[in-house]
Amino acid sequence: MATFKFYIPAINLMGAGCLQEAAADIQGHGHRKALIVTDRVLNQIGVVARLVALLAEHGIDSVVFDETKPNPTVANVEAGLAMIQAHGCDCVISLGGGSPHDCAKGIALVAANGGGIKDYEGVDR
Repeated sequence: MATFKFYIPAINLMGAGCLQEAAADIQGHGHRKALIVTDRVLNQIGVVARLVALLAEHGIDSVVFDETKPNPTVANVEAGLAMIQAHGCDCVISLGGGSPHDCAKGIALVAANGGGIKDYEGVDR
């Protein structure tokens, strides 16, 4: 299976070998410290460790937020945001299914635009 890349406006990679390509892309964008947003299962089975190692090979340090719950909560976003601020992360990587992706989007939204996640609830916010 080939790796596919599309922009919405984030970069999304899927398919065999996509972690290696993602690490190279992140390095190419000049990022130095990533917040990896995932869930405990992917962390426990070693998928997160593979990504952490690949990022390190590309000179990118990382911290892991694996507390994402199904249908992420305001508390999930706030906890992830606190990690970005505490560790000086300059990018967010979501790894997993819909819940980590949704949580990562909320964290990145607030990190880039300020306020709290509740400020963005509703149409055209």
